Amino acid sequence: MSKEINREIGAQNPGLEAISAHRMSDRGMKRTYFPGIIDIIEVTDPAEIRTISNDSRFDREFIGHGPVRNVLRLRKLLRIFSLNGRVFQPFLPRTNPSRAAAQDKLWSRLNVKADEVKHGPAELEPLAEWVRGIGTAEKLDLLVQQCIGRLFVETFTATEESVAAAHTVLEAASSSNLLRMLGWRISGRLERAKMLLASMVNGDLTGVIAMITARQLIVDGLHKMRQLAADPALRSSITTDVAADECLFTIANTVRQAKTSGEVGGCPFRKGSLFILELASASRGAANRDLLFLSQSWSRCPAEKWVPALLEGVWTRVSATLHEPQKNTSRLSHV
Repeated sequence: MSKEINREIGAQNPGLEAISAHRMSDRGMKRTYFPGIIDIIEVTDPAEIRTISNDSRFDREFIGHGPVRNVLRLRKLLRIFSLNGRVFQPFLPRTNPSRAAAQDKLWSRLNVKADEVKHGPAELEPLAEWVRGIGTAEKLDLLVQQCIGRLFVETFTATEESVAAAHTVLEAASSSNLLRMLGWRISGRLERAKMLLASMVNGDLTGVIAMITARQLIVDGLHKMRQLAADPALRSSITTDVAADECLFTIANTVRQAKTSGEVGGCPFRKGSLFILELASASRGAANRDLLFLSQSWSRCPAEKWVPALLEGVWTRVSATLHEPQKNTSRLSHV
């Protein structure tokens, strides 16, 4: 590991010599550290991400004190992804007594659903129609959110309001505009958005975050699939599983916090250090597709089989119809 220390800044400004960035160029790990201000390690190497995501020294048992930037980042994360004091499941620690049981139960249930959608049942026709080129982006948002919502409530019906609520939460999570965030807190807009979504899935917070984040990732995937379907050469040559894999997207990153001080992969860390696991970049390449859902980790996504199966099912219907251009596909189910 090489150390890149900004000595020039330290020389010109006594007291700032503690600013440092430890970088492992060959392993994809960088630490930005200044006592009391920031202690964040960005991890891009797939092997290191697997190690850290399974190492018991790193967890989602977030502590609310430490460097200012760390604390602010965690407070924002937990404020956005909680409701009435309850933290959404993807942000619960490994040691939470109910997390593992609930996660495994949902994983098993979604695996059954995956077997049902993989072969392209009629219920996927509205999504297939959109991929063929019929419908707006707003239409797709409704269709995908409804598809996800019905995993939790069979009669779930997506609305323009529920889709807007999901976008509000995502915008809050990605926004760095402090005035806008303050305005949303004062007005209660963010809380109302989460409460609306929760009311539609009987208070199931896993369903709420699925309608927020999984919805967006599947929407992105189906936009990609629409591009594939529009290319005659690709359409005729690509297999179903490859098409589905091309359309898989994951969250940009996920966060872990060090429970003790130590070293990992040659990079030192302190208790409270934040590790940002860059999943989107690390999951590229056939050997790293497990990182899309952290499939080898205790925190694996319960939808790791359902999402690819859904995409396979949609492509199955799309490719079958596009190979039969004269077939009448006007009878559709609607949101």
